[in-house]
Amino acid sequence: MLKLARLAGICAALAALCSIGLCQQQVPDESFIKLQSVFTDIRDKLWESNDEYWHRGEFERCIATLRLIVQIDPHDTEAYTGAAWLMDSALRDNESEAFLLEGLSNNPDVYDIYLELGNFYYFSSRYDKAIVYYNAALTFDAPEFVRHQLAHAYEHTGCIGDSLDTWLECEAMDPNDQIPQIQIDRILQGGEMSHVPEAITRAKQERKREKGEWRN
Repeated sequence: MLKLARLAGICAALAALCSIGLCQQQVPDESFIKLQSVFTDIRDKLWESNDEYWHRGEFERCIATLRLIVQIDPHDTEAYTGAAWLMDSALRDNESEAFLLEGLSNNPDVYDIYLELGNFYYFSSRYDKAIVYYNAALTFDAPEFVRHQLAHAYEHTGCIGDSLDTWLECEAMDPNDQIPQIQIDRILQGGEMSHVPEAITRAKQERKREKGEWRN
């Protein structure tokens, strides 16, 4: 297995070479194809290493490996979202958010990072921002549950009308899905919304207090 430090140097050099356009301008097509193959081989080895680290519970190494992967392939949204999730789980919220925003800047034309940012903000009880990114995800071919999340986010901000409208859209798009009707009935009957995001936020704050990192 190649050492992470050695791979980091290789990745940085190759990424720099391509980012300044030297590959396409000065390298023959055949050599450029071979260079792309080298990128692919290294990326695949890194994913294999990541799997090994994951099964051994070496999550910091997973994060480092996933960072290398996106240097090779900045369009690998799975690497961005996986690393961001691990950062968030380790209470490194700011790092997670920044990494997702980097991923979004490299992948603005697919729903993946918009959805992940929406979830990041939703489960951090930052509902206004969650609404922005859920709506953005829905401009692409996002799964229907994203619209469900959007409806919940609207409700948490007190926009009950927008929440109901969104659930009605969900119902119209898939009449066989019982979830929208259940949620519509709950809202109309004055039932309580989900408190899962707030519970997660409190749990993270408590973990930070235990580590001495939380400030009121």
